[in-house]
Amino acid sequence: MPPTAPLDLPRLVMRRAGLLAAGVLVLALGLGLVRMNQDIGEEVDAAMALATVMGRLGQLGAVGAGDAQVLAALREAQATHPLRHLALQVDGADGRPLLAPPPAPEAAAPLRWLLALHRDWLSAPDARRVAWPVLRPDGSRWTVSLRASHDSERREAMASLLGMLALLLAGLVGLLGVMHWNVRLALAPLGRLLQAIAGIEGRDARAVQALPPMPTTELASLAAALRHLGTALDEAEAQRRRLARQVLTLQDDERARLAHELHDEFGQRLTALRVDAAWLSRRLAGDAVLQPVAEGMAQQCALVQQDIRQLLARLQPFGPASPEESPAESLARGTALLQALADGWRGSAAGLACRLDCAWTTAEGHPLPWPAPAQAQALCLPRPLWLTLYRISQEALTNVARHAGATRATLQLQVQGEAQPGAAVVLHWSVADDGRGLPAAGTAPLQGNGIAGIRQRVWSHGADLQLGTANPDAAAPGCRLAATFDTRWLPPATAQD
Repeated sequence: MPPTAPLDLPRLVMRRAGLLAAGVLVLALGLGLVRMNQDIGEEVDAAMALATVMGRLGQLGAVGAGDAQVLAALREAQATHPLRHLALQVDGADGRPLLAPPPAPEAAAPLRWLLALHRDWLSAPDARRVAWPVLRPDGSRWTVSLRASHDSERREAMASLLGMLALLLAGLVGLLGVMHWNVRLALAPLGRLLQAIAGIEGRDARAVQALPPMPTTELASLAAALRHLGTALDEAEAQRRRLARQVLTLQDDERARLAHELHDEFGQRLTALRVDAAWLSRRLAGDAVLQPVAEGMAQQCALVQQDIRQLLARLQPFGPASPEESPAESLARGTALLQALADGWRGSAAGLACRLDCAWTTAEGHPLPWPAPAQAQALCLPRPLWLTLYRISQEALTNVARHAGATRATLQLQVQGEAQPGAAVVLHWSVADDGRGLPAAGTAPLQGNGIAGIRQRVWSHGADLQLGTANPDAAAPGCRLAATFDTRWLPPATAQD
């Protein structure tokens, strides 16, 4: 959505740059007034120096005037107040200079080079000269000459030029500094905005919601658009997770329906077969050939019933759920089911040695003893989360037995948080093995290993599945699947959110 208010960044830059320009102009005016006063004083001093020199020159040739004293007075006058634009010289009757112009003061190296450059390349020679004779009492003639001199004016103009350039340079530096400060200050939140965009790309809108107030309208509009986008993505993500949970719930409901049908249909029929086999075994008590066959039939029926019970437990580990039952399961029952799942692989034909490791830590990571049975019964987690933990553990161990070529597997459940109903709790789940390790990156979900299904279940509860190696330095690095779930303890009778 485009901003409706005027854009702030150009206005801020122009306002502060305008203030700086006004300050530079005021400074230039003040320095100009000071320089003008100095120039007026120098011009008046030069005029008075010229009048003094002309008065002294009038004494040359006067009767009773000492020539040496007059020339000395002229030298002192020129040394004290040099003439501007003119150079005074007095030559004797024989043409020798009796009074020469004073040497120009030595300037600093950079200024001297600039003055020489201007004099040699940009200033044409000026041969203008005014001379008049002065009659001496002895009848001889001295010559007084005033010739044009650009040196004093050149120095003054060069000083003014350099002062103006220095002021201009200071103004430009200040202007650039103000613009840099304005732009830096205005665009400082861009780093946070980039982090927010990266968070949206990673499907994490927390950085967007934590954006601070923006200093300009442009960035505020961008932040508002990102917040709106983050909210929309959060809603879409939450809806996708709900749909995923609904799909998984439908799968579990289908398993429950299948378990119910197996229990109702096969249970009754197998019970009838066992009764018939028992009756037949009693009737054939004296037959040494047929009685073992009847007893074997009864044993096979018992084994089939046991297999069906185990299948029902896998299809519906927490038993049938009715509307009257609480949607929360205790920690003791959940860990018992996970323990039974791990124990079931020990005696299997796969030869997989599986164990369950449970640990408890505080929120700061300090270890705590595993809860006592009474405490574990009082601490409950949402039933769908327990079912997810059971299903992903079941699928992960099945993958290890079928595809990893492993001999050992560890199912780990670490609980982190306070042991109080209603308190926040973090569950760290992982399954590690000593098998051949992961296949090529990105191909595991495509090889039928069930990782895609595990990832889907984990993601539906707001977590991410992490894949890695269990022991990178070993010859058989193995594989490790891990996920972290954030939830809260529920009382046994509390409804799930």
